[in-house]
Amino acid sequence: MPSSPEQIEERLQAIREWEQRYFENREMDTWSVQELQAEALSRFPEKWQKKLIEGVDRFLFYTQSMILNANVQREVEERILATARVFRDDIANITDVRKLTLEQNQFIRMQLVAKQRLYAFGQGGITGFGGPFLLAADLPLLMAINLRTVQLSALSFGYDMRHPAEMMIALKVFEVGSSPFSAQYQGWKELESEQENIVGDFPGFYNGSEQIINEEWLHQPLRQIGKLAMIFMLRKKLIQGVPLIGIAYGAYSNYRLAKQVSDISGYYYERRYLLERWHEKG
Repeated sequence: MPSSPEQIEERLQAIREWEQRYFENREMDTWSVQELQAEALSRFPEKWQKKLIEGVDRFLFYTQSMILNANVQREVEERILATARVFRDDIANITDVRKLTLEQNQFIRMQLVAKQRLYAFGQGGITGFGGPFLLAADLPLLMAINLRTVQLSALSFGYDMRHPAEMMIALKVFEVGSSPFSAQYQGWKELESEQENIVGDFPGFYNGSEQIINEEWLHQPLRQIGKLAMIFMLRKKLIQGVPLIGIAYGAYSNYRLAKQVSDISGYYYERRYLLERWHEKG
């Protein structure tokens, strides 16, 4: 872990500078597009909006549970522990990963998250072929890939995803990371107090709201639908028999969203880790 309060403060200041750069122009995020999206949502009956939000919440809970109970989760945890033991031989479980230095945690995270961005890039490229099945599968797969990115960021800083509270916080980090730019800052500020919802007397229990998705988040699927419509139109723009323009557009769009989620989740868990170390050093 960082060796002094001065080093912790230096890194926290770097994160504050990133926060200022990242969010300062988000309110300028294509107002005409936002207005069109708001208009489209306003035509959607409120009761159906609520049903859609509930459906997305259920999908996220189910997807997270499925990932965390799969063999791949245990394999990833073992890889993280094996890498951590290269640096320290007293690492026994995921929470012990917090014994590493910040640079070592960052190294582990970068290895894991880089693969996730490649998965998103490749999945978007495949979607770019424009087939009906590929188009229909794009949004669920993209959500699963980006949710996994958040989980891996948490694990890299020693947060055990088997705890219910950590599962809820990861879902909320995903929501902020995948929201339209204009809605991210408010969500980011709300994340600052999320660890307060962890019940101290019962480690792992969560005392906050269990609703993940809100109305503003629904603008993101509308953007994805617009992307899919564009890919569908580009499917006949062939170069040597291959829809290269659609493939490039799909790959770039999915990579861009994956990087956005990766940045938000990485900085969130790093800041949380540093603040906890700060309080421990008193």
